[in-house]
Amino acid sequence: MYEKRLNNGLKIVEYPIDNAQSIEIGLYIKAGARYENKGDNGITHLLEHMHFRQLGNMKQKEIYEYAEKMGSTLRGTTYKEMLCFNIKVRPKYLKKSLNLFEKIITTYEWTEEQLKSEKKVVISEIREKEDNNENQKIIDRVIWNKHPLSNSILGNASNIKRITLQKLVQYKKKIFCKDNMLLVITGAINEEEIIWINKKFEAIAINECLQKINSNNMNDGQFKRKHNYLMKNYPEWNLINMQLIFDVDLKQIKENELLFFNSIVGGGDGSYLQQEIRDKRGMVYDIYSYGEIFSDKAVWSIVYSIEKDQLYLSLNVIVKMLKMLKTVISQEDIEKNMPFFTENLWYWTEGTKELNFQLGNDFIKNKIGLTINERIKENEKINYERMQKVAEIILKNKNMSLIAMGPIKGR
Repeated sequence: MYEKRLNNGLKIVEYPIDNAQSIEIGLYIKAGARYENKGDNGITHLLEHMHFRQLGNMKQKEIYEYAEKMGSTLRGTTYKEMLCFNIKVRPKYLKKSLNLFEKIITTYEWTEEQLKSEKKVVISEIREKEDNNENQKIIDRVIWNKHPLSNSILGNASNIKRITLQKLVQYKKKIFCKDNMLLVITGAINEEEIIWINKKFEAIAINECLQKINSNNMNDGQFKRKHNYLMKNYPEWNLINMQLIFDVDLKQIKENELLFFNSIVGGGDGSYLQQEIRDKRGMVYDIYSYGEIFSDKAVWSIVYSIEKDQLYLSLNVIVKMLKMLKTVISQEDIEKNMPFFTENLWYWTEGTKELNFQLGNDFIKNKIGLTINERIKENEKINYERMQKVAEIILKNKNMSLIAMGPIKGR
């Protein structure tokens, strides 16, 4: 793995993969709902869209055709803490595809008409997803209280309408700066190509980060919730959607430890939750858990849907199981799940996309980017005593919140 900060300040990571048949290119920028305030929430997502209206002298149709002639698609995605652009190409299209990323970094000119048209697209997307977004907003507010992580990625229609072209360009200049973005190239590249890539992107003028990006760091006061439960009655629903949420302090628990714990408890078909609630008792069609991890905080959730008359029984069974986890996690659990965190990481070299995204995500979270071998060594340090300790740290009443949505009344 080659990691370098070019003379113009741009940070770049190149990760050659032997025998790879493709190259994944990703540009990762610290931006998104976490870095937005109430008045401009949604601006990052709108900015993402504008890059598909025009890149340099290439109009929308030309951008699509340029990628299609390489047998690929340029992708843009906005997350809570990250804006990214990605493309996957055959090795012979490396230089051609990198032209798109040069244009993404250097394009600051759009027309009022283009902005007006793209606002309509974004507002249509917001309205199309309005019902689901409304429930997600409720869930996010319970989880993140008033912290900007509770902001919607898409924003709202009134915000989008108010964003001017000048404000959008100023915002791009603010976030597309030296210390705030990373270019990652993984796959079938060699040393000669790496030298060429570095020279190409070193010639680009990169903005200084004149204004510090507001990180909106999470403190304990923001993370604690006024209420640790939410019940919303939807009498027309057939099932009750349940979500049990636990706060996770990343100062006490490493990201890979949380992911390993999740795999044991509810992340796979052979997990404790799947075996007990679905396979043994047949109470639900599906039950799973997942971790939502950000730069300084994380939450771990259990999610399932259930018939109303099974609700209290399911909660009793789950709570009893969670209490037992502090002592029942065994060496057998470690051995069963370890391949997902060791051998399976080598699958990243087949697709190139997963590794590229992980390196970009590490940068966003201010973590050191690790090679696959280094990640495996970190995961191999995990043992059952540590997993029992992780269970003890996470599974406390003060850390838990509960959300129930469906045909439910009262408490």
